[in-house]
Amino acid sequence: MAKRNSPSNSDRYSAVHDSAQFTVLRRNAQTFTLRACVAFTGWWFLAILLGAYAPGFYRRTIVGSFNVGLLFVLVTFALVLAITVAYLKYARTRLDPLADEIRAEFEGNLR
Repeated sequence: MAKRNSPSNSDRYSAVHDSAQFTVLRRNAQTFTLRACVAFTGWWFLAILLGAYAPGFYRRTIVGSFNVGLLFVLVTFALVLAITVAYLKYARTRLDPLADEIRAEFEGNLR
């Protein structure tokens, strides 16, 4: 049988959720996410607009059969990889320490 949350456990979770540390953690995570989404979405819309209004731009040859359209695809993959690496570093240096601090404080109150 699953253990039901008592009101005191519920109050603890609410206290953590309402704490200043958790608010900072959420704000930091949302700030990075917003910036990454704006960067990628901007790049994506640039690619769409160029395809719609300047289709000949993608057909320009760079080397051999490698054209600007293929370059845009490769840069898109590189951008996804760069955002992923940046997030991992950001989470490791800014989010994880704060989350560990919140967790340690919360688990310390349970004992």
